[in-house]
Amino acid sequence: MKKIGRFEVRRELGRGAQSVVYLGFDPQLQREIAIKTLHFARPDPAQNQSLLAEARAVGRMRHPSIVPIFEAGEEGGDLYLVFEYVPGSNLADFLKQSGALPPVKAISILRPILDAVVHAHAQGIIHRDLKPSNILLDDDGTPRVMDFGIAAHVDGATEGGEQLTGTPAYMAPEYVLNRVVSERSDVFSAGLILFEMLLGRRAFTGDSLAAVLQRVASEDLALPEDAGIDDRLRSVLLKAVARDPALRFQSAAQFAEALDNYLEPEEEADGGGNSQSTIDFLLRRMRHKSDFPALSESVSAINRIANSETESIGKLSNTILKDFALTNKLLRLVNSAYFRPAGGGTISTVSRAVVVLGFEAVRNIAITVLLFEHLQNKGNANQLKEDFLRANLAGVLAKDIGATAQMRDLEQSFICALFHSLGRLLSQYYFPEESDEIRRVMAQRQCSEDLAASQVLGISFEDMGVAIARQWGFPALIVGTMRRLPTGPVRKPAHQEDRLRVLSGFANELCEVIAQATPEARERELKKTLSRFADAVAIGQQELHQTVQRAVEEVADFARVIHLNLQQTQFGKQMRLFAKGGAQSEASREDDLAGGTLLGEPAGTAGYGDATSGGTVDAQAVLTAGIQDISNTLVDGFRLNDILRIILETMYRAMGFKRVVLCIRDAKAGAMQGRFGFGPDANELARAFRFPLSFTPDIFHVATSKGVDILISDIDDPKIASRIPDWYRKAVPAHSFVLFPLNIKGNPVALIYADRDEPGGISIPEKELQLLRTLRNQAILAIKQSS
Repeated sequence: MKKIGRFEVRRELGRGAQSVVYLGFDPQLQREIAIKTLHFARPDPAQNQSLLAEARAVGRMRHPSIVPIFEAGEEGGDLYLVFEYVPGSNLADFLKQSGALPPVKAISILRPILDAVVHAHAQGIIHRDLKPSNILLDDDGTPRVMDFGIAAHVDGATEGGEQLTGTPAYMAPEYVLNRVVSERSDVFSAGLILFEMLLGRRAFTGDSLAAVLQRVASEDLALPEDAGIDDRLRSVLLKAVARDPALRFQSAAQFAEALDNYLEPEEEADGGGNSQSTIDFLLRRMRHKSDFPALSESVSAINRIANSETESIGKLSNTILKDFALTNKLLRLVNSAYFRPAGGGTISTVSRAVVVLGFEAVRNIAITVLLFEHLQNKGNANQLKEDFLRANLAGVLAKDIGATAQMRDLEQSFICALFHSLGRLLSQYYFPEESDEIRRVMAQRQCSEDLAASQVLGISFEDMGVAIARQWGFPALIVGTMRRLPTGPVRKPAHQEDRLRVLSGFANELCEVIAQATPEARERELKKTLSRFADAVAIGQQELHQTVQRAVEEVADFARVIHLNLQQTQFGKQMRLFAKGGAQSEASREDDLAGGTLLGEPAGTAGYGDATSGGTVDAQAVLTAGIQDISNTLVDGFRLNDILRIILETMYRAMGFKRVVLCIRDAKAGAMQGRFGFGPDANELARAFRFPLSFTPDIFHVATSKGVDILISDIDDPKIASRIPDWYRKAVPAHSFVLFPLNIKGNPVALIYADRDEPGGISIPEKELQLLRTLRNQAILAIKQSS
């Protein structure tokens, strides 16, 4: 076994131009460590001694956001450093997968980094090479900075032959021009990291090292107008990356304070009744509390997916699968009694859910789960649950009433009605005390909710919801339906927006009726509401009661899955009473409580629920459920692409692969071509998978021509490196992968590829391998049947 000093080397973790990082083991302290070796083109003992002295100084630092150096030494003329081993990835890899981050997320990553820099500066240590690859993200996503004061060297960077220390794209202009290093150099680098997180790309790029250095030294950094960065954050960022160090933040502490001031709302909102000041105050509070912006991004990502179901299944599934908790709850919901079709069997994948329920239905379930997940707040959770239930029932009612009245745009009407009450939800979440006051004003003055909100907040709930929806870039169709309908009889809708606004308004007014305190008041208000909408919605009182009963059961199913007890919420009790016709006895209420509204697993979820535990996946359970799911689909009739998507998603979820890609034979071209996949950028990556079926001396030809499953643990292993084709190395970042060829009568018709980025990242026990091969055989059977 190779050793460096007394440390055992287990495997390589990463590599740079002049450094290699290994996972090592300290036999003395019995712990895993990270070993970084530095190899310079021109060995310099004096330089090594200087770097060792820096390493000792860094080793004395103790800060939760700094990766400590345990030891440093020389071996064979090269320097090595021993760090704490931090499982996870670095920020550079994270950004490659995530792209641009929302401001709150970007700042939440940068703030601990700045704290670490402040701590180092206080001890006279300048980082000099602050960049995303030197920031590790542990398993909890907490950022940790490494390589303080221990910078890589870039040879031949200047015409005069001088060496530069650091990474050109993150150097400060004064260092490139005059070799000046100060605390402000690290401030500049930190600003560039913030730029990269917000825009999803490096600030300075170029065709050569000289071109990058020229840009750093001579160009003022500009932000595109369409970058989605508001003026306050823009000014903070531009000050951090000012080319003149005198115009920059003079310390990392000042930079951190400016970011805190950006996030922290002012102490008081303008009490003068100015609605815009309330909106500005709300936006500041939202930036500080990331829940609703995160909700907005998730909802927007789902809504941006194309309308064509055939093209959107993979995109929708990929979006949902990024969130383990969302996937878990969604699959439990689609297996609940309300959604699961009779005799349809358990649904174990998002792809299958889309096939069975339809694209729009799965999208709406996902958005509803997201909305609830982002409304968790211990201080005012009860009232938030009340408002959420009301919004959710409005969405279901809009859809079901539209179906009963034979209207169109049913699934779209669910979303419009759900977000009709956005202003009330925002107020309850961000202004809980003011929301309590609004309810008191309504009770005392017998006035409308919007009138009371205008008096207390200076803006109505409706105006607040519309303003924030626009800020978030919600579709104009949804924003338009958030306005209340005018008083008096509602006219028959003439076009789509009218239809959606009528359904949304009708559903939300019904929820107001349901919330009435007494059966007598409910019946009186119900007749008024039916009369008001008589011309616009063709539904009678008996049909409406039946529709409400169905809607309440659907909401009850949802409540069971998210562990929300309807009997512990006032609105939950009211909607149950309304669904029963308002004449429920105490005994029957107790029956309800015992027979359906208590928390518990919904019927039929065992196939998925048993496959997960505490955020982890039982691979065998997921694979077995997927095989049964596919068997049901093969019996029921299917589209080939649907079956193949379900198979790929099952493999992806069960085995923890980074990406799974399906390749299909292009008979005319005599080649395999990637079609689609799951995982980060999998569909884009699929386009790079194109290789000939004729002989080529590589591992892909071996797998397809011989029909053998092949696992490659490390593409750089000398025994296999020459058999990895160039197209693969250029296109794919993964170092370990597995191939499952699909051959019929000895001829390759398809190939399933799955990978992990790190060497040695894939381990497949025998039982799981048998199940994976069963899935592959189901794919072959589906291809045979379809042809």
